[in-house]
Amino acid sequence: MKLSNGIYAYCIAKFDQEEIDRSKLPGEAFFIQYRNIAAIVASVPKTSWQPTRKNILRHQKLTTRVQEDFIVLPLRFGVVFKDKKEVEKVLAEKYSEIKHLLNKVQGRVELGLRVFWIQDAFVKAVGTRKVEKLKKDYASGKRDRYMIALEAGKIVEAAVMQRRDEYVREIFNPLSKLADDAALNPVSGEKMVFNAAFLVKEQKLTDFDAAVKNFHDQYKDKFIIKYSGPWPPYNFVKVNW
Repeated sequence: MKLSNGIYAYCIAKFDQEEIDRSKLPGEAFFIQYRNIAAIVASVPKTSWQPTRKNILRHQKLTTRVQEDFIVLPLRFGVVFKDKKEVEKVLAEKYSEIKHLLNKVQGRVELGLRVFWIQDAFVKAVGTRKVEKLKKDYASGKRDRYMIALEAGKIVEAAVMQRRDEYVREIFNPLSKLADDAALNPVSGEKMVFNAAFLVKEQKLTDFDAAVKNFHDQYKDKFIIKYSGPWPPYNFVKVNW
């Protein structure tokens, strides 16, 4: 059945009644409770769950706001229910799974780390004598330029993959030891070295921040390091609705 209106779910929170009573959710959001968990939802028209930039940002911002007051399981964008009863039914059926995931993330936050090559460092990292020779052949026109570009592309791609693996071992792996969990996400663009997320205990945030700063100082001539968070633990919980 196609819905023109529905109950849009942002996230699930662990709570006690006192927390619910004193908490003020942003916008039109409200709680649908089951035992000691609740879905944070809003009654919205179909246009609100279309995958536009505005709607996705609203989903992320509200979930991040709720995380300030509650232990949160973020839901993927676009989870919509027919009515309140359907939400309550799912919370009851998935209660044990939800409790397990809430315990996993309690007292922890997600931190993001994206690492990019600086242009000069990238050229140095992937450049080889063979690539330089191919550049000269390309400029002279002595060989088919399409085939030269294809060959050079394969050499650069192999070099990029090799260097990425090296820096995952040198940077990602040591940081992973300071986290309860860690994930490597897909990279975008050849100059991205890696795109990582870490689930870190709140009491270890100072140590983790210091480790990231040390890597930044060590590699500042090679990399642009983008460190972000704390975020809801999108990369470390999968609620299959």
